[in-house]
Amino acid sequence: MKKKTGKAKKNLIKAFSNSSFRFLSDFLNDSGEKRAQAQANETIINQLNTAALQNSLVVLQVQSEKDPEKFETVSGWLPKSVGKDSLVIRTQEDQLQMLKIEAIKKVTTLSPKGDQERVSR
Repeated sequence: MKKKTGKAKKNLIKAFSNSSFRFLSDFLNDSGEKRAQAQANETIINQLNTAALQNSLVVLQVQSEKDPEKFETVSGWLPKSVGKDSLVIRTQEDQLQMLKIEAIKKVTTLSPKGDQERVSR
């Protein structure tokens, strides 16, 4: 009878340690992904702020909200400052369009001097 309780106790300890390890691993991987996402957002925001100050033409590749597998291209000019989570772009057709920073996958800017810069996730 002691063998059965000893074996059950070992199995229980093993299950707890495996679930604890899995929990810790998921936690660490998740924070790494969040850090990478935040860094990508910061890079894009910096690029957009620079483009706004230079009055550069901006071409954005944006992930569609309706279908995450599809992308659309939006081009135009930005106001003098860009928010932390969204931006407004004045398109070449003189329409205003609001976009989320997380949806932007690629940024290409063309300054009035002719300098071109690209940033992507």
